[in-house]
Amino acid sequence: MSEQTKFLIFAGPRTGSTYLVDFLNAIPETRCCAELFQKDCIVFRHHEARDPRLSDIAFRDAQPLEFLALLAEEARPCHRFGCKIVGLRSFRPTPEFVFQISRDRGWKKIYLWRDDLFEQAVSFLLAARHFGEGLWERTPEARRIAISPQDLLASLHLLQREYLAIEALLASAHADDVFSLDYRDLGRPSAVGNLLRFLAVPQQLIEAATGALAPGGELEFKPGPPLATRIENFAEIRRFLLNSRYRRSIEPSG
Repeated sequence: MSEQTKFLIFAGPRTGSTYLVDFLNAIPETRCCAELFQKDCIVFRHHEARDPRLSDIAFRDAQPLEFLALLAEEARPCHRFGCKIVGLRSFRPTPEFVFQISRDRGWKKIYLWRDDLFEQAVSFLLAARHFGEGLWERTPEARRIAISPQDLLASLHLLQREYLAIEALLASAHADDVFSLDYRDLGRPSAVGNLLRFLAVPQQLIEAATGALAPGGELEFKPGPPLATRIENFAEIRRFLLNSRYRRSIEPSG
């Protein structure tokens, strides 16, 4: 039996993690689950579990490593199996099994982040107001909101704490077992190709998958519309940010 590549995606909210799950599931012989460790639910997204224990939250919480091992075995004959964890700080404290996986060289770790924190914070506020409690998908592009500087600042700080928690966790991992990419990299064939090589995807499949990223392609990555069109009081927020360390997010480049 061929060895299975196992991976875990560590991501902050609104970093494109759902897109990445969908993208990886489109790769032959790859299974990537979605929100397996939400507090009150287990969301597989693309596949339903056959073993009833894998739908049992109590079993998952009591024996998380066995839960993942059963899922990985069910995924065979897929050569690659993984899932994502979003909102690491929501566990409080971080469960020991996550540290064990971080140190385990049998698991690949993908760190998905978003360099533009302002953009991420606005996306977070948009989704929170549109979807409320529960799982979030892509926010409709026509959705607009007015936000206060206080709410924006709270979201910016929350996101930074999420990244600090992930980075503290991955500090215990072997450097060769971690692959990091930014939200914008999801639309760059070269970056995505390197990710797939990291996951031991054959070159022929890499070429097909990265080719589908082209405009109009089946797997095209589509960032949301400009923030100036999403924030009703953009001028107010811009003035606020110009006097903060986030000013680069709203100043013209160059």
